[in-house]
Amino acid sequence: MSDTKNKIEEKVAQLEKGLFLMSVDRERALSNHETVDLIEELRGAVAEIQAALGKL
Repeated sequence: MSDTKNKIEEKVAQLEKGLFLMSVDRERALSNHETVDLIEELRGAVAEIQAALGKL
């Protein structure tokens, strides 16, 4: 279970970083292409979190 918890924590950190990159707190805005790529990456992270939670 510790491995699953670590994976979830890593993915949540990835989500936090991605949301920061798209936030108004960031100095430089992402390009449209970068935003689309980041959203797809974050959607993958959410899917992995959901799979890991299903194992608990």
